[in-house]
Amino acid sequence: MLSAFIPLAKLCFASYFSGIGRTKVVMICDVLGMMMNVPLSYILIFGKFGLPAMGIAGAAYGTIISGAFALLLFMLFYLEKSNKESFDISNSFRYDRQIMTRFIRLGLPSGLEMFINVAAFNLFLLMFQSYGIAEAAAASIVFNWDILAFVPMLGLNIAVISLIGRFVGANDMARTNEVIAAGFVVSLSYTGILAFVFIVYRVPLVQIFISPGKDYQAILDLTSFMMLGLATYVMADAVRLVSSAVLRGAGDTRWLMASSAILYWTMLLAQYLIIKVYNFGPKASWIAFVIMIFSVTLVCLLRLQGGKWRTPEKLNKVMQES
Repeated sequence: MLSAFIPLAKLCFASYFSGIGRTKVVMICDVLGMMMNVPLSYILIFGKFGLPAMGIAGAAYGTIISGAFALLLFMLFYLEKSNKESFDISNSFRYDRQIMTRFIRLGLPSGLEMFINVAAFNLFLLMFQSYGIAEAAAASIVFNWDILAFVPMLGLNIAVISLIGRFVGANDMARTNEVIAAGFVVSLSYTGILAFVFIVYRVPLVQIFISPGKDYQAILDLTSFMMLGLATYVMADAVRLVSSAVLRGAGDTRWLMASSAILYWTMLLAQYLIIKVYNFGPKASWIAFVIMIFSVTLVCLLRLQGGKWRTPEKLNKVMQES
């Protein structure tokens, strides 16, 4: 907890470099930090090279030290001569009320949206796992494969936010349209391949995580069914991430926060009724979850196509610094 400033500071630098298009810096710093974390944590956990075995505390210290190392790398890139000359970073170490006001006005809704979404998802996962051991295992397996689609789409999400913000700021809506089209082509191409793999090879993909035992068949049957749901919504989730990235990059963060709060917590209420009140089975719960993903995607897509976010009046409000 005392070292929480390290990942927060890293996030600030990572956002800065993503915003100016230098995403390789983010990759270099984070990858090198991770490469340091793994062996360092191993040494501190098990007490290698004459050091005392620290157990779980060693993992914590290894993560803190490697995080500080990555932060130092970010700072070195930030203070390099070319960056100083291009962006006059000496002025970045002073308080600017107008920029801070705009930052809070646009950024606070995004932070709340993330909190609302993650909280609702985690509560849903806890309720789903309450069905039993087989159901909990099935959820873990499916969401492990979900990560294969979701994490790269998060990278694309950040890229789209950065580019949309840049072109909206330059009042270049033609380039904005190009970014939107490219985002959908990349995301749907990638997730379309994954959807095919998840359908055709769902049983072997599930068997990677389980071995014959008491609950083997129950886990295999339920997870295979859930993998079909994953294949169904993975492309919809890609559309949602691109659509929300465009809206966020254009400053439509309050609408995203409000719609997320309504949709995600309505879903959570529905899951509570399905699982705890009416005692429907895990398949009914999973179908409801897939429907929720499609609902959120549809709402974001309608907002994107509606065009209200790109009206001159709306964009002028976004650019205001008071």
